[in-house]
Amino acid sequence: MTVNNNKIKLCLLHSTLHIGGAEEVTANICNTINKDIFDVTVCYLKEMGTIGNKIVDQGTDVIGLTKEIKKSNKTDYFTSLRLRSYLNRNNIDLVHSHDVHSLVDASLCRLTLPSIRFIHTFHFGNYPNREPEMAKFERLFWRVPDMLVAVAEKQKNDVCNYYKIPSDRITTVWNGVDVTNLEKNNDIIDGYKKEGKVIIGCVNTLIEQKGMFDLIKVSNILREKLPNRFVFVVAGDGPLRTKLEEKIKKDDLESYVKLLGWVDSASAVILPKVDIFFQPSLWEAMSMVLLEAMAAKKAIVTTRVGETPKIICSADQGVVVEPGNTEKMASSLQLLIEQVSIREKYGLSAGLRYQDNFTAAKMAARYETLYQKIINK
Repeated sequence: MTVNNNKIKLCLLHSTLHIGGAEEVTANICNTINKDIFDVTVCYLKEMGTIGNKIVDQGTDVIGLTKEIKKSNKTDYFTSLRLRSYLNRNNIDLVHSHDVHSLVDASLCRLTLPSIRFIHTFHFGNYPNREPEMAKFERLFWRVPDMLVAVAEKQKNDVCNYYKIPSDRITTVWNGVDVTNLEKNNDIIDGYKKEGKVIIGCVNTLIEQKGMFDLIKVSNILREKLPNRFVFVVAGDGPLRTKLEEKIKKDDLESYVKLLGWVDSASAVILPKVDIFFQPSLWEAMSMVLLEAMAAKKAIVTTRVGETPKIICSADQGVVVEPGNTEKMASSLQLLIEQVSIREKYGLSAGLRYQDNFTAAKMAARYETLYQKIINK
């Protein structure tokens, strides 16, 4: 396909547009891509959501290809047909899928619309521990896109090894973010500030991956060393919330660990207010909120998972420890709680690293180059 003088018609495709790293990537592409070259629309196959509304507010069209099913447990098997009709009717040049459902449907369309170019990005970060159902479809359809994308070098290697993908079929595009301080008051955090406590912040879904029970262990260790000097504030909700609340109560940590629940625009609202960012994840591909913490110039303690060692690549940009090593997490946090100058040094260095490598504009530029390369094949 040869590019003409018209804009490249790009469709960014998702199953749903709820909160998630893949959805944030799409929102950031929409917000920063060169509109003089690309005409962008976002399509969802199942459900609209918070990120979808954000994309609309930014000025990008969002198209739903779902159809109401009378029985809620009944699967809609015709999304690929509606997607094919949309792509054909609107003369879409390039489809970029971001999850398994969209990979499958875009692949089926590509097989019957061979002129359309097609890219797929892997966002899952814990290969080879992939859910069998998801792995089955990825293994079946990875050959269809013109190019595959990993968001991290480690993820790329893991995906290639797991599915036996030739290295020339997949490239890496690092995630990028932008954070705007919304200057929104939070009475709980502001109260802790007035008490003089060092605020250690987390922003994540309350699921196993995020290591929140390790956070509780770390809080227990720190309480013995620095009583009443700190508080963990966790913005986010999820299926583990009740169990976490029970554990916090059992360990008598209510004054040390505060679960804030769902917070709108959490990274933009919460991160500017915390003193230290803490992420005890058990696995990641490339954490968006870690990049957001760097953008907010926060001192960071995180775990050696996924691309994190390449994101925080020098000792003055943050502390990276092995997942599950709660003693090392606690000692690292203790140093940052006690030494304001080190916190500030880490935060400034992390901010520079972010500006040089991980802005949304830099990510979009990398995708622009890839899109044009594929279109010109």
